Amino acid sequence: MGVVKGSAYGSGLLPVVEVLLEEGVQELSVATVGEGIHLRRHDVQVPITVLGNLLQFEVEDVLKHNLIPTISWASPLTAEPADSLKYPDGSRLRVAINIDTGMSRYGVQPQDLPALVTTLDNLNVTIASMYTHFQAAINEPEKNKKQLDMFLEATEPYKYNHKKFAIIVTSYLAMCSARLRPLTRHVAATTGCVQGLGTDLDFIRPGGAITGLSSGSDEESAGLFAKCGFRPALSVVARPTFFKQLPPGRGIGYDATYQTTDDEWIANLTTGWSDGFSRRLSNTGAVKRVKTGELCPIVGRVSMDSITVRLPEAPAEDDVFQVISDDFDENTSAVGLARILEAAVYEMPGNWSTRLSRVYIKNGSIAKVYHSLDYTC
Repeated sequence: MGVVKGSAYGSGLLPVVEVLLEEGVQELSVATVGEGIHLRRHDVQVPITVLGNLLQFEVEDVLKHNLIPTISWASPLTAEPADSLKYPDGSRLRVAINIDTGMSRYGVQPQDLPALVTTLDNLNVTIASMYTHFQAAINEPEKNKKQLDMFLEATEPYKYNHKKFAIIVTSYLAMCSARLRPLTRHVAATTGCVQGLGTDLDFIRPGGAITGLSSGSDEESAGLFAKCGFRPALSVVARPTFFKQLPPGRGIGYDATYQTTDDEWIANLTTGWSDGFSRRLSNTGAVKRVKTGELCPIVGRVSMDSITVRLPEAPAEDDVFQVISDDFDENTSAVGLARILEAAVYEMPGNWSTRLSRVYIKNGSIAKVYHSLDYTC
């Protein structure tokens, strides 16, 4: 199950989904009903689970677009006539049950799961899956293991998938008590996949890992993901639009927060806070010169539309700079910037606006280009 919420963690919902389906991914999940509808409108036919908790006003759209909503309580469904809970083809609504094993956000408490299942049975709603979400970081597997154990215990009575059921049922009563359910169980999001927790259940549920990002910005997390062979898929690149050599004592940018101390080559790159580059990187961040790999410091304020960098010499006509590099560099990668800004790794690629053109590379060749503002999701 590929998690593609938040525009596939900033890498582009539809282009990423296209690749996942080509690679044989069987199901998708998103955060909102709107994301699910967007996929349906672009002819994505595989099962789509909405991980955000269902609200009553969303039921109609869920049914209309054949989505699988997450249920933590039954109230959004009990407010609807039971005979209306059908997809356009007449099949019964399918739901996913989120079980709270420690995240303490969405999710039914394990002790309340039987009552919820009974209510859904009475509504003749099909339970498509049961899942939970790990709370702890990559370096705390023992905490996530406790959640996994709690989940397995809570779902044990319901776990039998009709494709895998191999128990010989010797009587009708035994079959009734087993209550065969064509449901799946999944717990392993990106962190669980790397920790190897719950990867033997019906699905794994990677999200950020699909785009090569580590789940944490600390050195241990980044090192582990790099060791596992992950590489960030996304980079943000720019060319200088103007450059000049300035004498000592010149103030750069708004409020002259940087003063040249020598004859310095200064170049402008067309990306700013309006595009998603944090203003907090003013006079602290750096960009990577692709040709040489050297770091060029950001000098002066990050403005709405541009940043100013100091170069060791005049740039060549074909010089390209990585504003976000597709690696685990401590200064310029999404992981490194998240560490500097004390932010989540997934914020870094997710912040970029549609004003930036998107270029998708496949097997070393340009596969797709979205020009500025043409990209929507």
